[in-house]
Amino acid sequence: MRATKEIRYTVIVAFISLVMSVMIHFSSILGLFAGGSGFHGTSGHETLGDVLSEIFVTAMVALCAFVVNYYIIRPLDGLRKIGFGRIIISVVLTFVSVYLLSDLFFAVKRLLTDSGNPNKFVLLYFFRDIFMAAVVLLCVYVIKGFYVKQAVLIENEKLINENLQSQYQSLKNQVSPHFLFNSLTALKELIDEDPDNARQYVSHLSMLLRYTLQSNENKTVLLSEELESVRSYLYLIKMRFGSNLGIDFKISEEYNNFRLPPLVIQTLIENAVKHNEISKRNPLTILLMTTGNNSLIVSNPIHEKLSMEPGTGIGLDNLSKQYKLLCGEEIRISKSEGSFRVEVPLLKPNGDESSNSRR
Repeated sequence: MRATKEIRYTVIVAFISLVMSVMIHFSSILGLFAGGSGFHGTSGHETLGDVLSEIFVTAMVALCAFVVNYYIIRPLDGLRKIGFGRIIISVVLTFVSVYLLSDLFFAVKRLLTDSGNPNKFVLLYFFRDIFMAAVVLLCVYVIKGFYVKQAVLIENEKLINENLQSQYQSLKNQVSPHFLFNSLTALKELIDEDPDNARQYVSHLSMLLRYTLQSNENKTVLLSEELESVRSYLYLIKMRFGSNLGIDFKISEEYNNFRLPPLVIQTLIENAVKHNEISKRNPLTILLMTTGNNSLIVSNPIHEKLSMEPGTGIGLDNLSKQYKLLCGEEIRISKSEGSFRVEVPLLKPNGDESSNSRR
């Protein structure tokens, strides 16, 4: 990546040097076609070789000035700040290098051509050198500004992504302890009531915890994988509620490869179990259903408890934040007379586990 930038920089500054050299000697180029005197106003007619040699050397002088500034300004290092001292050094060395190299070349040329008045156009050369140095400095700082802007944008995107990743991971890490707390509470009760079934409960709990740990490594999981873990989870909670708790699956197989954040369905079932009375008098049936608009609905009748269980303050608000960070959407919660319903988006599969689009 660094080598590619350096090659691109070399090509750009070489092109700028050539264009600038042609501009400086444009009068001499026109003189070749007009048959008159060139840029330097000499009495003799400049040959094509003279003009080309001047263009070449002027371009090389400009290119050398670009090289000097490359090591002083470091234009490709967007996040590297330029101190005032470095700017002064850059300006001084640019003008000095341009003046000395240019003056040296034309002094040698005057000696070789035996010019009659070597000081006649010193002032003209001086302004030419100022123009060349100014253009070089301007181009270097423009290139530097471009890479600074690009680096800032990349750094901002990186910080935003890291912040979102941090928020998302924090939310995921909150779900697992929530689930584990409720599972261990149920296991404690089951050990006292039925030690034999408690062993099988531990086995299913172990399987479910393994899924929880593995799924936390990914932003999303397949709906089919989530449903498999849900069935294990239901085994665990039905040990507490028996036939008083029922789950009605109406999941279309076409959505098996769609994705959703891990542990979403378990959390929604937990929410229904926590806030509703489940008894022979008031059995609870939770409906899991896919819809034609790529969503999953979890709904249940409302059987409010006389005394509510203490919560952790995470629940549905946590899931809503997860979806907001993941795909820019929120879960839809509706509560009507006698029914509570949560609709969560399903993300279309595209071969990427971290897919964040429903389209």
